[in-house]
Amino acid sequence: MTATTPPSPPPVRGRGTQRVAARGWGSHRTITAALRAASSGSVISVSRGVYHENVLIDRDISIVADREHGPVELVSTGGPALVSRAGAALVHGLTVRGAVHTSDGVLTMVDCDVSGGEVAADGWARPVLRDCRIHSTTGAGLRLRGDAQAEVVGCAIEGIDGDAVVVAQSASVMLRHTTVTRPSGNGVVLSDRASAELDECTVTHTGGVGVHAQEQAQLTLHAGRVSDTAGDGIRLVGAPRDADSADAHSAEADAGACQAEVGDTVVTRSGGNGLSAYGAAQLTARSVKVDDSARSGLYAQSGARVVLVGCEIGTTGSTGLAVRDARLEAVESMVAHAGANGVFADGDARAVLRRCALRDSSFSIVHLAGHADVELDDCTISGTPQHGVRVTGRSFLRMSGGTVKRAQMTGVQVEEDGDATVRHTTIENVAVGIRVETSHRPLFEDCTVRSTPQAGMEVGPDSGPTVRDSHFSDSGGAGVFLDRDSAATIEDCVILDAGGSGLVVWDDARPVVRTLRVRDCGKNGVYFSTGSAGVLDDLTVSASQFPALFLGPQARPRIRRCHVEDTDSDLNLTEGSEPTFVDCTTSNVRSVSMPTTETPTRRVLAGQPSGTPAAAGSAPGTEAEERPDLESLVAQLDDLVGLTRVKHDVGTLVRLMQMVKRRQEAGLAPPPLSRNLIFAGNPGTGKTTIARVYGQILNALGMLTQGHLVEVDRGALVGEYVGHTAPKTQAAFRRAIGGVLFIDEAYALVPDGQSNDFGQEAISTLVKLMEDHRDQVVVIVAGYPDEMVRFIAANPGLSSRFNRTLTFDDYVPEELVDIVAHHAGQHEYQLADLTRQALTNYFSSVNRADRSGNGRFARQVFQEMTERHAYRIADDNDPTKEQLSTLLPADVPEEARLREQ
Repeated sequence: MTATTPPSPPPVRGRGTQRVAARGWGSHRTITAALRAASSGSVISVSRGVYHENVLIDRDISIVADREHGPVELVSTGGPALVSRAGAALVHGLTVRGAVHTSDGVLTMVDCDVSGGEVAADGWARPVLRDCRIHSTTGAGLRLRGDAQAEVVGCAIEGIDGDAVVVAQSASVMLRHTTVTRPSGNGVVLSDRASAELDECTVTHTGGVGVHAQEQAQLTLHAGRVSDTAGDGIRLVGAPRDADSADAHSAEADAGACQAEVGDTVVTRSGGNGLSAYGAAQLTARSVKVDDSARSGLYAQSGARVVLVGCEIGTTGSTGLAVRDARLEAVESMVAHAGANGVFADGDARAVLRRCALRDSSFSIVHLAGHADVELDDCTISGTPQHGVRVTGRSFLRMSGGTVKRAQMTGVQVEEDGDATVRHTTIENVAVGIRVETSHRPLFEDCTVRSTPQAGMEVGPDSGPTVRDSHFSDSGGAGVFLDRDSAATIEDCVILDAGGSGLVVWDDARPVVRTLRVRDCGKNGVYFSTGSAGVLDDLTVSASQFPALFLGPQARPRIRRCHVEDTDSDLNLTEGSEPTFVDCTTSNVRSVSMPTTETPTRRVLAGQPSGTPAAAGSAPGTEAEERPDLESLVAQLDDLVGLTRVKHDVGTLVRLMQMVKRRQEAGLAPPPLSRNLIFAGNPGTGKTTIARVYGQILNALGMLTQGHLVEVDRGALVGEYVGHTAPKTQAAFRRAIGGVLFIDEAYALVPDGQSNDFGQEAISTLVKLMEDHRDQVVVIVAGYPDEMVRFIAANPGLSSRFNRTLTFDDYVPEELVDIVAHHAGQHEYQLADLTRQALTNYFSSVNRADRSGNGRFARQVFQEMTERHAYRIADDNDPTKEQLSTLLPADVPEEARLREQ
C-alpha cells in the first residue's frame, strides 16, 4: 500500500471559505448548510459548539474546527455522524460522537476524537487518520472491508467493546506510531486476503489475541510491542493442511498461506502463547523477544512454518518452543526459563535449530516425540532437572557440535523407538552423559562426555549404539556401562578417571570394541559380568585401582592386542570364565596373570633382539610357529584400493630388504638401511593400514620379531606436568618392541610457535630410544605433508633417522566407489551397475575441500546409503532378499544432506 501524507489544515480565511457557528451574524448554523453552499475545494470553518446533525461529504471539501474558543463537537442524530462518499475530504480537529463511514474517495481526519461509533471504510475508500483518537465504541474501533486502504499514523485506538482494528476481504491498513489498548476483544484482526503493516505500534491489554491473522491474510509488524493480552500475543491461522502432503510447502501452497513477518518486536505477558501458527501459516520472526507467556513462547501446529532469527523466548508457563506436525527453523535464538520443555517436537514435526542457546527448563530442555525429526547444530543446552535432550517415540535426532550441560538426569537420552546421530558434541556436568535404550542403532561420533556423577554412558538392555572417536572422563560411576543383552560397537574411544570401572559389560552383553584406551579408574579397567562376551581389539588399560580386567562366571570375551600397564594386577578371573587372549602384553604390572601370546610366530621377550632364542621359563606352547607368508602379505597390499605410488614404494622396500637379507646370509655386510618412514598425506588415505601391513611384512622377512602395530598420538606421549613426558614416551615405545610404533599427527609434538612445549622432550626421548633399539622397533610418523616438514626440522636427530617419505594421495572418484563397494560386500550389500555410475558422478561433483579424509568419507557415504535404503523399503511389508541387499542410485546421498551430518 502506498502511504499518503495528510495535508495540513487549510487557512480559514479567504475566497471559498464557509463559516459555521451555532450563534453569530453572517454564519451558517449547521455544517450541512455550509456544505450545501460550498463549492468543490472550499474550506468550511466551524466555530466552537455542539452540532447535532449527520454530515454527508460527496466532493472535495475541508472541514476545519476553529477551536480557539472551545471544542467543536459533531453529534449524530441517528446513524453515522459523518459519511464520505466521494472526493478528497479533510476533517481537522473535530470531536465526533458517532460512527464515521467512507466508501469511496480519500477521507483524511487529523487531530480528531471519535467515540460512540466505529470508523469504517469499504469499497475503494482511502481513509487517512493522523493524530486521532478512537475510543468507547462497540463492535470495532476501525473496520476496513472491500478494497479499502487505510493509513493510520500517531493514533490511539482504545477502550473498544469488541475488536480494536478489523481488516477483512481485500482491504489493507498501515499503522504507524499507533497505540491499540484495552479492547474487550482482539487488538488487530486480519481475515480473508487482507493485509496490514504495523510500524512502531503498541498493542496492549487486549481481552483476546493481540494481533490475529487468519485465512490468507498478510501481516508485517516492525519495532512493535504486544503486551498484556488475554489470549495469544500474535496468532496466525491458515487453512488446514497436511504437514507431509506433497504440496504442503510448494510455491502454490505458500502463496495461499497466512503469512507474517515480525521484526524487532517485544511480545510480553501473553495470557496464551506468545506466538502461534496453525495450518497453512508462515511466520518469520527476526530479533523478536517473547517473554512471560502463560503458555508457550511459540506454538506451531498442523503444517505451519516458522522461522526464528536472533529471537529470545523467555519465562513461559509451558514449553518454550512447541512444534506439532509443523516446521521450525531457529537460528541464533535463545529459549530460557520454560515452565515445561525448552523445545518440544511431536507428530510429524521437522525442526532445525542452529547456534541456539536453550537453558533453564523445568522439564527436559529438548524433547522429541512421535515421528519428529529435529536437527541441533552447534547449540548450547543447559540447566534442567530432567534430560538435556530426550528422544522418544519414533523420532530422530541429528545433533552436531554444541554442548549439553547441567542436566540432573541424562545429557542425551534415546529411548523407545527413537534414533539419533550425535557428532562433535560435548556433554558435561550431567548425572549420566548418554543413555541409549532403543531398538535402533544410534551413532555417537567425536563426542566428549565429562564430569558425570554417575555413568559417562549407559547402554540399556537389547540396545546397540555405535560410539566412535569419543572421550569419556571424570565419571562418578562407570565410564561406559553396557547393560544385559546389549550389543554396542565402540571404536577409537578413551575412558579416563572413572570413579568405578572404566568399561562395564553386564550379563550376556556382547560388544564389539576396537581401539579403546582406559586409564585411572577407581575400580577395574574393564569389568565383564556373568555370561558376557564380545570382541575387544587393541585395548590399553593403565593405572586402575582394581585388577585391569575382571571376568565374571561364564564370561567369554575374545581379547586381542590388549596391553596392561602401571597397575598392581592385570587380571582377576573367576571360576567358569572362558576368555580368549591373543597378542596381549603388560608393562610395570606387579602381579601378571594374563596370558601373553604373540602373533603367529615364536615367542620373544620384550626387548630381546630378533633371532635370539626365547628366555627360559617361557610359557609352553608359545615357541616356534611359522612366520606370516610374505606372498600373501604382498597380495594383501596389492588388493588395497588406490595408493598406487605407496604400493610401489613399499614394494621397492621389500625388494631392498630381501637383498639385505641375502647379503647377510652370504656373509656380506648389509648396506646402510633405515626402516623408519614418514607417511605424508591427508587423513583417511590408508596410512594406518599400510603401517600395519608394513610391520607384518618386516616380521615375515625376519626383521621384526612380532610385527604388531602400536598407534599413538601426542596424548599418549606427552605428559601434563614436568617429568611425566619421558616415562609416557618410554612406555609407548616399550609396547612397540618387536613391531611398529605409529605416531599419528606427529607434528602435534611441535606446536607452531611454542618452543618450550613438552613435545620437544618427547621427541628427544624418542630419538634416543630409536638409537638404542634400532633393530627392534620401526617408527613411522604420519601427518599432513606441509606439517611433517616442520616436524622433521624440529630436532637434528630426526632428519638422519627419517630419510624416506611415502606420499599418500587422495583417492580419485573411481577409487572411492571401490571403497564403498568393499564396505558393501563386507555387510552383504551389492551395488547395481547404475549405482556405481551414480556414485562416480557424485564423488566427481561433491566438494571435498573440507573432507580430506577420503576413506572415512567413503565409509560415511556407504552408511548414509544404507540409511536411505532402509527408509526407501520400509513401507514394503514383504521385501525380497534382492531388495534387502541391493543399493540403487536413489540411495546415493545428496551433497547438502551429507554435509549436514
